[in-house]
Amino acid sequence: MTGLLQEKFIKAIIKVVDRWSFEQCAFCEDGTMVSIEGMIDYRCSRCGKTMNPVNYLVEIAKIVLDYREQLENKKDNNKID
Repeated sequence: MTGLLQEKFIKAIIKVVDRWSFEQCAFCEDGTMVSIEGMIDYRCSRCGKTMNPVNYLVEIAKIVLDYREQLENKKDNNKID
């Protein structure tokens, strides 16, 4: 189970990093970034959310927190058994 959990974790992190690298939206599938005139940040052409590096880091942090919670739940379940 831990191997599967680690594999899902790695794939989720890679997905966000790839989106960041290719300037795609961190929140939706197939969202491309469009420059907002006069601003440094970009906006997603699909969902309309403004994107900056912090958004990608927040998404990565959410994945890490979820992974840690799942590991803790697995440990707690193993102690009960």
